[in-house]
Amino acid sequence: MAIPWEIAFTVIPGVILFLFGIENFSKEILAVSRKRFAAALSRLTTNRYKGLLLGAGITALMQSSAATTVIAINLVNTGTISFVQSLGIIIGSNIGTTITSQLVAYQLTVFGPFFILVGFLTRILAGRYSFLGKPIFYFGLVLFGFWLVSYGITPYTDDPALLAFLSGIAFLPLAILVGFLVTTAFQSSAVTTGLVVILAQEGMITMPEAIPFLLGANIGSTTTALFISRGLDLYARRAAAAHTLFNIGGVLMVLPFLVPFTALIAWIGGGEAQQVANAHLIFNLVTSVIFITIIIPFSRLVIRVVPGEEEEILFRTAAIPEKLPEKPDEILPLIEEEINHLYAVTDLAFEAAIDVFTAANPARAYQKAGKLELLNDYLDEEIERATFIFSKEALNPVLARRSVLLVRISNELERLGDLSRDLAKVGRNAHRKGDIFPKGQVEAIRGIYRIFDGNLQELAKNFPHATKETIASLRARDNELRRALNLEYALYLERVAQKNESGDSRYLEVLSILEAANGKIRDIRKLTEEYSALDKDTIIST
Repeated sequence: MAIPWEIAFTVIPGVILFLFGIENFSKEILAVSRKRFAAALSRLTTNRYKGLLLGAGITALMQSSAATTVIAINLVNTGTISFVQSLGIIIGSNIGTTITSQLVAYQLTVFGPFFILVGFLTRILAGRYSFLGKPIFYFGLVLFGFWLVSYGITPYTDDPALLAFLSGIAFLPLAILVGFLVTTAFQSSAVTTGLVVILAQEGMITMPEAIPFLLGANIGSTTTALFISRGLDLYARRAAAAHTLFNIGGVLMVLPFLVPFTALIAWIGGGEAQQVANAHLIFNLVTSVIFITIIIPFSRLVIRVVPGEEEEILFRTAAIPEKLPEKPDEILPLIEEEINHLYAVTDLAFEAAIDVFTAANPARAYQKAGKLELLNDYLDEEIERATFIFSKEALNPVLARRSVLLVRISNELERLGDLSRDLAKVGRNAHRKGDIFPKGQVEAIRGIYRIFDGNLQELAKNFPHATKETIASLRARDNELRRALNLEYALYLERVAQKNESGDSRYLEVLSILEAANGKIRDIRKLTEEYSALDKDTIIST
């Protein structure tokens, strides 16, 4: 069937305007409220129902379930929210996405030019509120794009060839496939649902014929999340898989009840377009309520579908709460406990960095090392925040000195974490270039690391105390590590002289990083000695 030029010059530009508008509208909304958005996701998703409402609200605001889902998956990947927390947002996004079909069904698209004008004028005239101009302008483009599609289709509502084509693809399996393919092609279920509502509005398809297209669009909306999750960590991939299983599961749940479901929509009433929009809303609302109710067994199913033993890394403090106690003497033990947590994270960061050299999947090992280093930075900032609040009180000299030492120990651990990142980068770069370290060098690196790790773990085990036995053990291990480094440096010079081995410059870089890390351990040991030597019986000055 040949496409009339009038449709080509109205419907296609209308879809393009809609896609351009919705992409930029989402970006502008995030630009206006990025920090608040991320904070809200982290704070309001501890409860599954709050997460559901938040996901629905954000999607309704941004007009894109794909954007909400992708953001949720990325926040899981960065450790801002957990995999389980993301499920409420992902499920809720399916409710929020129904707003597009309702806007089209109520013919609110005619207000598109009005929002375009208001957005433009707000941008150039509103002064301090000019930042609202772009979101309003792009929202107008979203509405105007669909109005243009409707305008272009109207003259062909009685076209026999077009009606025959639509009738030919409107039976159940093919309609689901078409809905899936159109959504996948445009990376937007809103395009598919909006077009289906417009076709129903113009009398070109009926509500029962429209529903399979909507079901296909729901499945097609999962492809974006699956695509972006490929290079992310295990829990982000699980979040993307959950989105897919949820949408496919919802479609499979409704298929056996399609006839009574269609009858229910017809009974509710309204015009053909309104019925299609209502079907979209009720389907997503019911499936979302069902899945949010069974979210725990559903999460277990996802874990079975996407197996793995990787530990989830979340940006959470272990001891320091968001709101600190009012009494300074209650804050100090919390800071000490959090530094113990920082020790553990730093240790894991170095372990992950060493794994980059030998892991079957070095890219994943590097990703884990990087995430742990960022968590190391985050914990250092939280310890500084708590110590600052602690030190604002009128403290006696000993407590004041304690607060300074705690910050310095935390800062040194943060710098130690930076060295783990540097170590991981060397391993990552070697794998990227296909010039991996020889087995002998890797074994030597692991041997030096084991000595270093023994010191780090002993410091952590005894913190905030440093007994004479601990100090003696640390010094002995420090000397052992220096001897091991000196031996490897000597062997390096011998290999350079012989010029018969590649990769020595990289190996020298690894040795330098481990030597610097050992220097940090000495600095932390001295600070801990000083901290431990302070009188325990301190009181707050009044």
